[in-house]
Amino acid sequence: MSKPNTYFLTDKDLDDIAKKVTSDLYSNKNIVDLKNNGRVIHGLLTNIFDRDISSIYSNIEGYKALETVLRNSIRFAVLTEKNTQHETEFKKIREVCERRKNILVILNRKYENDKIESIKQEIDKTKEEIILLENQLNSIASQHTDKPEIKKHILELAKKAYNILLRGDKTTEKFYISVCKHLNVKIPKDHFGYDVYQDENAFKPTYMKHVEPKEDVYVPPALRNNYGRSRYN
Repeated sequence: MSKPNTYFLTDKDLDDIAKKVTSDLYSNKNIVDLKNNGRVIHGLLTNIFDRDISSIYSNIEGYKALETVLRNSIRFAVLTEKNTQHETEFKKIREVCERRKNILVILNRKYENDKIESIKQEIDKTKEEIILLENQLNSIASQHTDKPEIKKHILELAKKAYNILLRGDKTTEKFYISVCKHLNVKIPKDHFGYDVYQDENAFKPTYMKHVEPKEDVYVPPALRNNYGRSRYN
């Protein structure tokens, strides 16, 4: 079965991808602050790294350029090693949590045989400790962005965004505007060489070419049409 044609993207498609770029890539410090470790990208990904994104669709005031963030994302997904610090911390806390759970089992057995208040208090205290430890484990797991499935998502998202920005057409322009919108960055009016329509409340029309009429332009009578007569006469 042939793959669906994904070249043509709706405004909603572009906005959804732009939103993910800002929430999943720009918000990830491991990606934004990634330093080049000298390792080289090989294979089909060199087709991306060999092509530069135009600064018009890359530079964003107050933020790292889109090209930099997307290239960092690909490097992060393909070249970075596992975060051993996270793994070590997670392992230690998990071991402590398991020991507390084993203690809780013993305390419950004691309390079944002898309903002493001090044992009951120790049970309650141990339960609270287990909850705190499990919360720590969940927090570390949620920040652990080098899991294979997360790296795969980052790689596919970065590739998709990079290919959109390489087009250099109105699709690229719409995508760039949407990324800026989600980063809350206002694009200068003449960024693309003409006034840019920017709706702060919604992703409606994302561009509008606006040319101010030049009142001092002389139009020869032979070339004047209805439009010309109404404007210049």
